[in-house]
Amino acid sequence: MRIVAARQGWRWLGLGWALFRRSPLGWLSLVLAYWLLIALLNEVPHAGAVVSTLLLPAFSMSFMNACADAGHGLRPSIRMIFSGFRHRLSTLLVVGGLYLLSILLVLGIASLVDGGTLFRWIARGVPPPETAIADGSVLNALLLACVVAAPSLMAFWFAPPLAAWRNMGAAQSMFYSFFAGLRNWRAFAMYGLAIAMAGLAMSLIIAVIAVAVRGNPALMRSIMLGITIGLLPTIFASFYYSYQDIFADSEATLAGDARAEGGEPPAPEADA
Repeated sequence: MRIVAARQGWRWLGLGWALFRRSPLGWLSLVLAYWLLIALLNEVPHAGAVVSTLLLPAFSMSFMNACADAGHGLRPSIRMIFSGFRHRLSTLLVVGGLYLLSILLVLGIASLVDGGTLFRWIARGVPPPETAIADGSVLNALLLACVVAAPSLMAFWFAPPLAAWRNMGAAQSMFYSFFAGLRNWRAFAMYGLAIAMAGLAMSLIIAVIAVAVRGNPALMRSIMLGITIGLLPTIFASFYYSYQDIFADSEATLAGDARAEGGEPPAPEADA
């Protein structure tokens, strides 16, 4: 485990974008296949959402495997969609189960603020009443959920690759993931800022497009879907580079990708 410079958080997103640009059609086919599978699972009442959450770490590893292959010059393809299911699937399912429990715990704590309105909205799709929106209880519950969920997110961020690539158990992978995030909080703060700025830029672009195509909501929805699908591979690839930077012996890999991006190779700040 390494402690990296804060600027690396920004570079993770940049390297992710560079990786996506090498083979956009391959990445888009992979994302579309993932979305289709999740949509089909969610059509199953009650159990579908549970199963899709349990499988999330395995699907995450499919994208991580695709990123690793792309980093070595191979093209990502739809055939990679189940590659994360081939190694240590039982451990990844345990990680998924713990992730599901953490979501329920976070929503349960948030229910102390709004009486369970947010829980019913997310878990059952029941929209909040206007009174809950007007009095701010849903917003307060959402803010509380974000704060409470932060440690959980840190624990699960690196857990799938640590379990699949480092052969760690579910609890051990979450332990290392949590402290990796904690010790690299500066880089993750910069990463969050980079994503927020990218989101703001996309919002401005969408606003301009909305003015240009007003009166055609179907076209607007298609454009927004296309932008979202294009951003997802960049985000997935940035996950891969954050892992490579902090956990893997990846100086050569990151250097090569930095040169492809047009920059200098990143260097760790300190060993841990």
